[in-house]
Amino acid sequence: MKRALIVDDNAQNLYLLRMLLQGNGFTVDEAGNGTRALDAALLHLPDVVISDLLMPEMDGYTLLRRWKADSRLSPIPFIVYTATYTEPQDEALALHLGADAFLLKPTEPQALMARVLEVLERTAQRGEPTRKQTLDDEESLRLYSQVLVHKLETRSAQLEQRVAALTESEAHVQRLNRHYALLSATSQAMVQTQSRDELFQAVCRLAVTLGGFRLAWIGMLDIASGEVVPVAWHGPGPQWFARTGKFSLKGPRRTPAEIAVGEDRVYISNDLLADPALASLHADMSESGLRAAAACPLRMGQHVVGVLTLFAQEPGYFNNSLRDLVAEMAGDVSFALENFEKEDVRRQAEDELRRLNAELEERVQARTAELVEANRALEAFNYSVSHDLRAPLTSVTGFGQVLLRNLGEKLDEASRAMLQRMLANTARMSRLIDDLLDLAQVSRQPMRSRECDLSELASQVVETLRHEQPERRVDVVIAPGVKALMDPGLARILLDNLIGNAWKFTSRTEAGRIEFGHETIAGQHCYFVSDNGSGFDMAYAGKLFTPFERLHGMEDFGGTGIGLSIVQRIVTRHKGRVWAQAAPGLGATIRFTVG
Repeated sequence: MKRALIVDDNAQNLYLLRMLLQGNGFTVDEAGNGTRALDAALLHLPDVVISDLLMPEMDGYTLLRRWKADSRLSPIPFIVYTATYTEPQDEALALHLGADAFLLKPTEPQALMARVLEVLERTAQRGEPTRKQTLDDEESLRLYSQVLVHKLETRSAQLEQRVAALTESEAHVQRLNRHYALLSATSQAMVQTQSRDELFQAVCRLAVTLGGFRLAWIGMLDIASGEVVPVAWHGPGPQWFARTGKFSLKGPRRTPAEIAVGEDRVYISNDLLADPALASLHADMSESGLRAAAACPLRMGQHVVGVLTLFAQEPGYFNNSLRDLVAEMAGDVSFALENFEKEDVRRQAEDELRRLNAELEERVQARTAELVEANRALEAFNYSVSHDLRAPLTSVTGFGQVLLRNLGEKLDEASRAMLQRMLANTARMSRLIDDLLDLAQVSRQPMRSRECDLSELASQVVETLRHEQPERRVDVVIAPGVKALMDPGLARILLDNLIGNAWKFTSRTEAGRIEFGHETIAGQHCYFVSDNGSGFDMAYAGKLFTPFERLHGMEDFGGTGIGLSIVQRIVTRHKGRVWAQAAPGLGATIRFTVG
C-alpha cells in the first residue's frame, strides 16, 4: 500500500485530500506546516508528498528546499498544491527548487488523483531520484523574494478592493493596513539589505514605525553562556533590558524570549499581566507599557539560534491575522539568516548546542531522581490516607442505605433526594479511593514478569463489560495470540483501564467499535487499543496521563481521571512508553510498548 504525506494548515483541505487518497488505497499522514512535515516524513518515509505553499512556521518553498537537501527525502516525489501562489513565476520557482508537479486548488478529484499516479509512475519508470534543485542559495533567495513581493502586491490589490466593503471601525481598518504594510516592507528589506545586522535593525524599526508595536527586538543565542543576547531593537529596548537583566536559559524562564527559545515554540500572550510564568516582571511590564507579546524562534536548519520579540501596549492585540503575520515575519527572517551565515558558524552552533543539551540532560536526570523520590513518598501517603478514609466512608454509606431502606417512605421527596445524592457521592468517593489505591499499588507491588496472553486478558475484560452493560452493542475486534512479557496482574489492570476507556468513550457513538492488537512502528513492536468514540484534541495530549486531568466533562463521561495515570505507571515499570493519537469525534488510539 502506498503512503502519502499531505501538508496544509487548513483542516478542511487536509480532510478532502485524506478522503481522496484513502479512497484510492493510500495510507495517509498529515502535517500542518513544513516543520511538522519533516518530522512526520522521517518517522514514516512516504512514497509521495503533497504540500501547500502558504503555511505558518515553515512555508512550502522552504519545506521543498530542505526536502531536496536531505538525502533520505530527496528521492521521494514532491507535488505542490496551492491556491495562493498561482502565477507562472511561482510555478517556475517551485520547479527550479525540485518540485515534481505544480497543481492549483481546487483541482477536480479525478484529475488530481491521475496527476499523483502519473508522478509516481514516472518516478518508478525513471528508476532514479526525482527532480533536483537547479538554483544555488543566492539565486533561490532572489527568486523567493521576487515571488514574495509579487504575492504581497497581489494581496495589497485584493485588500484595496475589500476595504470599500468593510463595515468595521476605522481603527480596525487602519490596523490591518499597518500590518500589511509591515509585511511588505519587511520583504523588501530582505531583498535590499546586505548584512545580518542591517536586516535585523530594519525589521525592528519597521515593526515599531509601520506595525505600531511598542517595542521590537531580536536576540541571538550565545551557546557558551546559555544567554539570549540583544543584537537589534527599536523602541524602549535599553529600559526593558535594564529592568529584566540578562536573558538566560539556565534559570527560570521569566520573559517571552526565554520561553520561545528555551521551549522551541512560538509564544503569544494577549495579556502579559495575567501570565503567572511572568509574575516577577508584571510591575516592570506595566510601567513600560507592555501588555501583549509575541516571541518567535529564529532557526538555522534544525537549530534555534535566536528570537524575534514584539510587544504591544494594549491587551488582546494579537488576533488570528496578526498571529499569522508574526509567524511569517519570523520565517522570512530565518530564511534570510540562513543565507547570511557561513557554514563554519553552523558547525560551531551544532557543537555548542550539543554541549548545552548534555548539560541540560544532566540537570533533567538530577531533577528526575528528586521527583521519583517525591512520588514514592506521595504514593505511600496516598495509600495510607486511602485506607484511613475507607472506614468512615463505609459507615456513612451503610447508615445512609439503612435510612433509605427503613425510612424512605416516611421522608418527603426533597429529603429522599438529598439522601440519594449523599449515597451517590459516597459511591463516587469510594471509586476515587479505589483508583488511588490502584495508583499506589502499581508503583509499589513486586513485579513477576512472564509471558502473558494479552488477547485472552482483553477478552476477559470485554466479557466483564458486556455483563455489566448487556444493553450495549459494541463491535470488539481482538487480534488472536498477542503475547507480551509482563506481570499478569499489572497487564490485566492496564487492559481494564484502556479497554474500559474505549468502552466508555464509545457510549455515545451509534455503532461503537473497539480494536486491540499489535503492530510495528519505526522498527519497534507496540500494542494498541483503538476506538471510534468521542476522541480529543491533540493540543491537550500533554495532560492525558496526568492524575485527575480530564479532557471531557463529568456530565459527558464519568470517571475519576486516574485510569491513564495508572496505565502510564504500569508501562513505565515494564520499561516501555505509552502515547496517544486522536481527533475530536474520530476516536482515539492508545499505543504502548514494553521493554
